[in-house]
Amino acid sequence: MSIDQVRDELHLKFDSSSSDVQRINKCRILLNNIISIWSTNLVKMLKGVVEFLAQDNDHLFASRQMLSDFCLRILPWLPDSQSKLLAQFMREEMQSRVVHFEYHLSIVCHHLSHIYEKEENWKEAANLLASIPAESYYRFSVDYELELYMKIARLYMEDNDLLLADPYIKKASVLQFETSNIDLHVNYKVCYARMLNFRLKFIEAAQEYYEFSNCSSLKECERLVALKNTLLLEILYNDERCKLLIRLSTLEKLHMVRIIKPYEIDEIEKMLMPHQKAKTNYGTTLLIEAIAEHNVQSIRILYKNIEIKSFGNLLGFEQCEAKLLAERMISEGRIEGSIDQINGLITFNPQKPDRLQSRYKEIESMNIQLYRMNDLLSANSSVQIMEDDQTDV
Repeated sequence: MSIDQVRDELHLKFDSSSSDVQRINKCRILLNNIISIWSTNLVKMLKGVVEFLAQDNDHLFASRQMLSDFCLRILPWLPDSQSKLLAQFMREEMQSRVVHFEYHLSIVCHHLSHIYEKEENWKEAANLLASIPAESYYRFSVDYELELYMKIARLYMEDNDLLLADPYIKKASVLQFETSNIDLHVNYKVCYARMLNFRLKFIEAAQEYYEFSNCSSLKECERLVALKNTLLLEILYNDERCKLLIRLSTLEKLHMVRIIKPYEIDEIEKMLMPHQKAKTNYGTTLLIEAIAEHNVQSIRILYKNIEIKSFGNLLGFEQCEAKLLAERMISEGRIEGSIDQINGLITFNPQKPDRLQSRYKEIESMNIQLYRMNDLLSANSSVQIMEDDQTDV
């Protein structure tokens, strides 16, 4: 059967039928015949049917029903390579009449997005879902919209595009209050935690992840992944599952504010995602900066005063770099002390024995540098992230 024969058959069946029910039945028989042949021109013949249905103005009910068959039966049945070609053609043909085929376009976009996602073409997959007019007069359910926005945000984040992901997180943050679906609430929190992670707000993200690691509705593997993202929080020192991810001695040092050695930094770095390994304006990584400040707190506990040269040796920094770090932490009030420039000596002021406040400052000191780096990285053209005041949900 040729493409011209298919078109002639469609015209004949549509014109000779007295009702839409008859047209639909006859068209389905023709469609089954085309599929059963399985020729090399199969996709071209199916395109011919789609073109006829999308352009038909006289029998819109029948056309819409047959296009639903294409969306729900034909596209999932075809191999991805052929299904992709047919879906792209369907989208082009129906786009000019979106008012009539809005529902069908949404299914086609979902199908194409799924194919692109399997190909790891994250941005194209997200763009297709973003083209669905979820807020149009054709009202989708709240659950559908919420799930759609979270999916788009996740795909853009897979492509490391925070700028495009952020608006969809904001839309989802509004809709989450309108649904009672527990799974969607959990999915939103996971998505939001990941967004915090990408914004380099590691403290809030880690707290969110730790909550997920204790959520019974998540699979064990998902809970362990969530736990992995919270290792820099002091609370995890008492969680036995951490031993599956990092050696206990390293956790102990994080918890007890002891000096972290270079090989232990490498162990932690292996667990980080690419955006967490970004370079700072000082030429080091966020992790190196955070661990350096952790080690400064450890040195402060061990010494009342120390030569700048020895201070640098303990940190693994050059003398001038170690001095700059100490000056920065003192000026920002994260440690109390003074620097004797003439004698090259750093003196630490004794801390008040307030255990709770001390514990809080120890945890904060490990992570506050990551906050500060967020502002620095915003001005660094080599790192593509948004400024905080543009991305707060």
